[in-house]
Amino acid sequence: MTILALSDATAMQRATRILGKRPLSLSLGLKSAALISLSLWVSMSAAGSDHHDTRLNELSPLSPESLDAFWREYRIMEPGEAVQAPAYVIGGENQRLLHAPGDTIFARGNVQENVQKNAQDIAQKSATLGIYRPTQTYTADDGTPLGQALTNIGEARHLRTAGDMLALEILRAHQEVRRNDLILVREQHPPPSALQPQLPPRNVSGRILDVPDGLRFIGRLQIVSIDLGTQDGLQAGHVLQVNQPGETFDDPPVTQLPPTPSGKLMVIKPYQQVSFALVMQTSNVLEVGDQVVFPNQ
Repeated sequence: MTILALSDATAMQRATRILGKRPLSLSLGLKSAALISLSLWVSMSAAGSDHHDTRLNELSPLSPESLDAFWREYRIMEPGEAVQAPAYVIGGENQRLLHAPGDTIFARGNVQENVQKNAQDIAQKSATLGIYRPTQTYTADDGTPLGQALTNIGEARHLRTAGDMLALEILRAHQEVRRNDLILVREQHPPPSALQPQLPPRNVSGRILDVPDGLRFIGRLQIVSIDLGTQDGLQAGHVLQVNQPGETFDDPPVTQLPPTPSGKLMVIKPYQQVSFALVMQTSNVLEVGDQVVFPNQ
């Protein structure tokens, strides 16, 4: 099977030709361009899938190029990391509240040690710092913390250090940088060379925690977070089935039908207790709270 991978720029050009519109503006953003790229690529490659396990039928491998924007966009700060109190933005030059690429901002916190350890790389611009905004705090049903979800706002480079204060230059940003945004060394592990659909090593059961984009109803090619991770045996490429509650009839007695299989997810970025997954198939509109399980035969 031939794998077609489209870069963000190529995705914009291809979408323009298909939609018959003028060139897409840069305000579309990398994530939207990647979504167009991924949609085109999955559509064109799905027909060539030759998996032997019927539970993986019509699921094609995903190229890291088409997933790169999603990989960089979403991140989990795990409970152990949160204890370290990451650096946070306290303001910028001229007392402005919002900041854009080219602006100098100031941060305070524990990123200083990481900056010093990576000073040579950062000076050579081979490493950058990520600017993140906290979104949701995830907890298990018993209240155990699972992690803090972060959305990437942009990137910055280290200019200088004074005590516990850092001066940073914003290199890129697709939203305005604000006070209390977090500064973290970017994750070092890159996307895998390819995401080949495969079954998890054992039975698992969890639920959809959230849609990072803030939606409740979920469709194909959307990113969701689930309360399963590497401690449950999950790795990038593992496929899970989404079940929705069966219909309830008040006959009496009240009778509830078995759960209804309603879609499939592919894990794209697992953490210890939480994973981000891409919705690959849906037969119904999925919702936050739907069950995710080992695929049925």
